[in-house]
Amino acid sequence: MTRKELNLAVFQGTADAVLWQPRLETWIHHHQAEGTMPARFRGLDLLEIYDALGCSVRYAASAGLERYEEPADVVRAEEQQGDLFIQTVTTPSGSLRTVYRDIWSDGKLHNRRIIEWPVKEPRDLRVLTEVVERAQFRADLAAFEETAARVGRRAEPTVFLESSGFTDLIKFHAGLEATFYLLHDDRATVEAHLEACDRRDRRMVDAALTLPCRLFNLGDHATNEFTPPPILERYLLPRWQWISDTLGAAGRYVHSHWDGHARLILPYLKPARLHAVEALTPKPMGDITLEEIKDAVGDQLVCLDLLPAIHFLPSYPVSEVLDFARRVIDIFAPRLILGVSDEISQVGQIEKIEAVSELVSEVCGLAE
Repeated sequence: MTRKELNLAVFQGTADAVLWQPRLETWIHHHQAEGTMPARFRGLDLLEIYDALGCSVRYAASAGLERYEEPADVVRAEEQQGDLFIQTVTTPSGSLRTVYRDIWSDGKLHNRRIIEWPVKEPRDLRVLTEVVERAQFRADLAAFEETAARVGRRAEPTVFLESSGFTDLIKFHAGLEATFYLLHDDRATVEAHLEACDRRDRRMVDAALTLPCRLFNLGDHATNEFTPPPILERYLLPRWQWISDTLGAAGRYVHSHWDGHARLILPYLKPARLHAVEALTPKPMGDITLEEIKDAVGDQLVCLDLLPAIHFLPSYPVSEVLDFARRVIDIFAPRLILGVSDEISQVGQIEKIEAVSELVSEVCGLAE
């Protein structure tokens, strides 16, 4: 069985092996940029490095869903002022301004963080809603087929869909504190925005269903802090349900990204009707045990990842990483796509990735 075949079989419930699919892009791109790539990987491209490590790849084929705006009357501008990077979005009724702080070293941009959020009050949110209302989607079959062919036997293509309107407010538009203040001060405007996001998502799903893609990801970043139970019940649960039902009825599968602390929201996994959940973060990095996760997903949901990213730091011995990985396999296989929750960091030890590859090979054999 190829990695591509096993990838789909896990979702279909017909797998009898474990797919090892850690996300390595952050580690690879960092070491390529810094000139610190280990000698045995130098000169290899991203997919060749995955091959050398014996791993499947999750998102290298995420292409084929094109976003555009109609009417096309949104104007975007960018400006660099010293270490400040400024983005401006202007609609017929107003403008939004996002200010980032850039961190440079030796002429390279190492980090960019928002220091001034674009949405500060309800009128800003109404401008953002105008942008969302203009979002349209169309399938690009040629782009999907090209990337899928490049990935080949390594994985079943997974295409990104939009994350929830609520978590996008936190991540990109207002920040955590201001999002909850906005909800308290002007619930009607926030909910009008989230309804616009839901309409956008329906347009997105309609376009996605015209692709021959069978796996989709919602990058929601659900956590105790971002999406506590009252928020999750009202604004995310109905969205997950209709997206999962719509895709499932067409023979497709969808997973949502839940990382960080998740103990309070675990009981909502089954009611969400998702087919899988990505990046749940067990102790000692998160606030949940493997047993608590298993109780929440049962044999119904596929779990993606589950190896804490901190295990790949030098402070953890290889034996501890392998013992934990063996427990994950014993508890969750075959409804498991083993990976790192969330990703191996720039300073992670790639040798531990190879050690897990050897473990999976010993337990059930690595897919071809």
